[in-house]
Amino acid sequence: MAETSVELEEEKIELLRGDKGLGFNIKGGIDQPHISTSEGIFVTKIREDGAAAVDGRLQKGDRILEINGTDVTRVQHSIAVDLFLSAGDKVVLVVRHGAEEAAQKEEDLQKGDAEKPLPGDEDDKSDGNKLFGAIGGIVVTVGVVLIAFYLWKRAN
Repeated sequence: MAETSVELEEEKIELLRGDKGLGFNIKGGIDQPHISTSEGIFVTKIREDGAAAVDGRLQKGDRILEINGTDVTRVQHSIAVDLFLSAGDKVVLVVRHGAEEAAQKEEDLQKGDAEKPLPGDEDDKSDGNKLFGAIGGIVVTVGVVLIAFYLWKRAN
């Protein structure tokens, strides 16, 4: 997975579901990836009044790796939701902090690499086009200077 290419901190977080609930939203899963380079479950929002905000450790962009001891690194979104719904009052999460940002950077790199030609496939005309553009700019500048000189000379 993309976010494992960089060392990210993992943390075990125990939350007690209060009157306001756990207080966060998730996206992702193998059936509906939140980020194309990762099938993980990501925290997309922390609600101010929920247990996660009160605790303060779970952050938007964290990837959830386990819910009450169940590995959720490669599960459908609905499975993760069901695990939260059936978890009871105490929910123990293992999360990887900052994983969404790391996965997004990986996705951006892959998109950028896809747009670049492979070595040896470059268009040989690209340097020629740059040269032609530079020469064309010089020719136009010289032409403008000559016309200005001609008009000045004719007026004097």
